Amino acid sequence: MMGGSARAALVTGFPGRQLAVHLVRELCRDERLSIHCLVTESQRERALALVAQLPASAHSRISLLIGDPRALDLGLSGEEFRTLTERLGVIHHCACITDPAGTKEEGAGNVAATAEILELAESSPHLKRLVCWSSAIVSGNREGFVMEDDLSEAEGFRNPIEESLYKVELMVREAAEELPVVIIRPALLVGDSVTGEVEDLNGLYLLIRFLLSAPDDFRIPAPSRTGVRISAIPVDYAVKAGLQIATDDRSLGRTFHVVDPKPVTVQHALQLFAEATGKPLPKEHDPLNLATALLRAPGLQRFTHTTRAFLDHLRADVVYDDRNTRELLRGSRITCPPLDSYVDLMVEQARRGPGKATVTPRR
Repeated sequence: MMGGSARAALVTGFPGRQLAVHLVRELCRDERLSIHCLVTESQRERALALVAQLPASAHSRISLLIGDPRALDLGLSGEEFRTLTERLGVIHHCACITDPAGTKEEGAGNVAATAEILELAESSPHLKRLVCWSSAIVSGNREGFVMEDDLSEAEGFRNPIEESLYKVELMVREAAEELPVVIIRPALLVGDSVTGEVEDLNGLYLLIRFLLSAPDDFRIPAPSRTGVRISAIPVDYAVKAGLQIATDDRSLGRTFHVVDPKPVTVQHALQLFAEATGKPLPKEHDPLNLATALLRAPGLQRFTHTTRAFLDHLRADVVYDDRNTRELLRGSRITCPPLDSYVDLMVEQARRGPGKATVTPRR
């Protein structure tokens, strides 16, 4: 496990990324750790509100640094930057946008932010770990079996975000010769498997929202490739698994797919969502395909770009190898809950809207 005297961690992407919010909650359980969150000015009030919800014992150990991960020296003053480098033992870089509906500008921001984080890491003499939270979608147009060490642009990318994550990982891999880096690639993230809390209602939630707004007797059409597998994971599992991996010395210089080891097919996911929303089971054959139905849905029409990006994700049949992850999680009791164990929470959260958990958050 990591040692050394530096007991401070920096988290980027807080509070804008669901992953970063859950990560801060987990990190604050370590009473020896000081946590610095890099927060943009526009997110200051929300960040303060989220910190206020944490256990009182953690408040004195969490500080907000107002800056911008894409800016020179992270938008910090020279003194703030120098002080931070002397304290840091761990950097959790979560600021990269992984939403496939992201823009070209956001993709460029991913690359710029990572360049600044690498400069910070190079300037931090006590750094024990730089954890880059990427995404499994970095595989782009690849289909079939994707290894954790695979990183290629040969098959191309479906959107600017996937391409930017490829560039980010290239940068981090090159830096691994000098820095203690770990790359974590979570699969498609959904809400907390215990509370249901979720940041936004995109991805698989688009299907649930569509079903909730449909007539009671509506039978959702199945897509043409019903056997495509969906490796969705709850954000709480992604964070716990990622932290367990990153604190293991065997993780240095390696990449890890944090995925569902038994991913469900699109057909099975549709069946689960239909049952949970009280709708008839999906049709096996229908002239109106799933893509057409979703894009025509009145409640989703303003999310056309997001919906198209999600449908692109459903068309690629990919199996993500996770042998590195299984190796480091072995014996930890950290396992991925199956979709059917939290699907009702997803539906309830879709009814309520994003943000608030459906049950009391864990302390």
